[in-house]
Amino acid sequence: MLLLKLMIFIFFSTIVFYLTVKIEIINSIITPAITLTTKIEKINNYNFYYNNTYTKTKMKSWRNMAIDLIKENQAREEYRNNNFIVTDGKNDSQQATIVETPLYSKLKRQYSRYYRFKVKDTINHQYLMNYFVQTEFDKETMDFIMETPRWNFVSNAANWVMSWMYTKTDIMGFIGKGNMMCLSTYQYKQILRINRTLPTIKFVDEDEDDDNDDPLKVYFDSLLDIGAGCGSTTLYMKPLFKNVTATEASKGMIYSLNRKGIDSVFCLDLETCDQLKDKEYDVVSCLNVLDRCEKPISLLNTIKKFLKPNGRLILAVVFPFNPYVEFGGVDNLPLETINLDQETLSEYVDSFNKQVFIPNNFEIDSFTVGPYISEGDALYQNYVLTDVVFVLKVKKEDSNKDSNDLMSCD
Repeated sequence: MLLLKLMIFIFFSTIVFYLTVKIEIINSIITPAITLTTKIEKINNYNFYYNNTYTKTKMKSWRNMAIDLIKENQAREEYRNNNFIVTDGKNDSQQATIVETPLYSKLKRQYSRYYRFKVKDTINHQYLMNYFVQTEFDKETMDFIMETPRWNFVSNAANWVMSWMYTKTDIMGFIGKGNMMCLSTYQYKQILRINRTLPTIKFVDEDEDDDNDDPLKVYFDSLLDIGAGCGSTTLYMKPLFKNVTATEASKGMIYSLNRKGIDSVFCLDLETCDQLKDKEYDVVSCLNVLDRCEKPISLLNTIKKFLKPNGRLILAVVFPFNPYVEFGGVDNLPLETINLDQETLSEYVDSFNKQVFIPNNFEIDSFTVGPYISEGDALYQNYVLTDVVFVLKVKKEDSNKDSNDLMSCD
């Protein structure tokens, strides 16, 4: 009986592997016909751009598809073989001059909309501009897009076989998938700076020593990254900290974190995690986790316990806010709801501030907007969403209250 089950398993595995290979071959032919602009836009307007993509694919000749493929490969090779040259201005008032490759310029134009933040309601939302830090498409973002491997027939086949024993999240961790990018290291430096005057851009070669007088340097002692996933986002923050600890509820992702050299803690609940008991950190990061947990408000209040005095919370949330709880909750919905006004991006940020942060004793120190990029597949190079990244601090009302209590006792 066991032998029969094994034969059936091998038979179906072979069929799936064969079909996956055929689909991969077909996709490798069709994919070049889809322009990169369509790949990016498809995320936010799926139905319209899917139909548009299908039409373009059918109308393109084999010759044009081959030409597009050759041009794309040539552009990639040109980018890989040439240094990304940046010359910075002498002071903060001067803009950096960037010598760009054609592919870099193209992607920068296409991704620029993810970095835009405009205030339409100047009466109620203009105050947000006091906290907004403008970031832009940079080399690290370009490198992630160009170098991050896509899902292919091998990873798809491995995913299918392992799905008999592991969850989707565990599988991605074990096979090295689930790579995402929120901000680059330089952009984290920007939003964590006390002085919000934007500096000039400067990239230093790996072989060169960092300039000790670089005003962008922001170094902290410790970081706790909650729900770090495979660790790809953690790696961009790691250079700014002496000690980095990441938590995850997936053993597959713990495996991925350890492979990347990130100290990790298997943690299902921050409140009951013995390895984190009585520990405090300069910065706690919670990147795109709030819309995936069953008690988001409780999580925010728990994070306060892990912050040192004057510590900071880096909180990233996808716009628009659409909660989906994979494990827990009720019908994949959270137990604690967050009601937001999110017709526009500025309305979304204002609503988060007034309905979530202020009632829970947080205040905005700074924030930025940018692309939340994940690895692609056979059809699309990357998947992109709009991300809002806040730097929050805890109000000092509690300490004032304690002082008042002491005075009343006297």
